[in-house]
Amino acid sequence: MRRWLGRVCWIASGPDSDPSVAFDWISGRVGSRQNPDGMRSLLHAGAVLAGVCALADLLVLATHGWVQGALFAFLHLAWIAVLLIVTVLNVGFLESPSGVPLRGVGGPNVLTLARGFLIPTLVYVLLLRDFRAAAIGYATVTLSDAIDGSWARLRDARSKLGIVLDPVVDLLLHLAVFVTLVRVGLLGTAGLVLILLRSGLLILGTGWLYWWKGCVRIQPTPFGKGTGVLFALSTILLLSLAGFRPQAIGWIRVLQGILNGLLVLSVLHVLAIGAINLSRPAVTRVAPEPPSRGPGDTT
Repeated sequence: MRRWLGRVCWIASGPDSDPSVAFDWISGRVGSRQNPDGMRSLLHAGAVLAGVCALADLLVLATHGWVQGALFAFLHLAWIAVLLIVTVLNVGFLESPSGVPLRGVGGPNVLTLARGFLIPTLVYVLLLRDFRAAAIGYATVTLSDAIDGSWARLRDARSKLGIVLDPVVDLLLHLAVFVTLVRVGLLGTAGLVLILLRSGLLILGTGWLYWWKGCVRIQPTPFGKGTGVLFALSTILLLSLAGFRPQAIGWIRVLQGILNGLLVLSVLHVLAIGAINLSRPAVTRVAPEPPSRGPGDTT
């Protein structure tokens, strides 16, 4: 029985003892550490990615007749600014899993940021019901998710910032896409309730653990990876059918049922992760020691 429970916990929480894929996000560190080289690298990467997004937006707007073009451009710029500012505030975590500061943001993190920056473009295409373009766009961004993780592992380019940034971007991506799928009628009310419940549990649960318990264990899990692949494949198939074979109503309904089932499993997984985090000991923050006084210092 104990061995079975241990396997269940491993599937839900991953290899807890592996420092290369996990670390404790400790309360009180955000914005408190300096990494000037990393910050410059991050700002430069953000500026380049913003330019790439602008070109992508121009292409999409020109293709779709500039529908609500000014509003879309403004909202996309605001989204990029907020995401970049939040990332810059956490630049102190731009370090290796062993704690060595990194001077550059790194290719995997740039790819993750690009995926986050392009979320509004994907939502815009979905709202216009261009499901063919949406299928291609969603397949591209989910492929980038697999590439940045493999890149970081193979080139030993993992960073604490990337360990957190990747799941945060994935959360925002799936929340935006699934809510939009409900808005355009490709998912029902059940899908909306489940994705909001999952996202709410993740955001509020993580916030509660971070501020009141003092730490959150961030790491990929076998169950999360498996459901992520199934989410991506099912969503790509759903968008492809809606774009290329909209008459295949039966298969579309099957995929809708699969996505709802995966969302139910994902909610249960979030609850399991929360229970495992609650069972871990809290982290007590130690106040920094005052600087030592030199021979000429006076009280």
